Amino acid sequence: MPIGCPECDATITAAVPPGPGLVADREPTRLRGTETACRNCGHELELYFY
Repeated sequence: MPIGCPECDATITAAVPPGPGLVADREPTRLRGTETACRNCGHELELYFY
């Protein structure tokens, strides 16, 4: 998944594992997260997903 670094505007490619996403007929899953760093400036980024 490409995302933009808020510090230097570089594009970072981050891996998000597959998951069920938001499904209306299931009990809500917990929000998960991961961290990555910009390879251009070193800024740490946090990604959250279901």
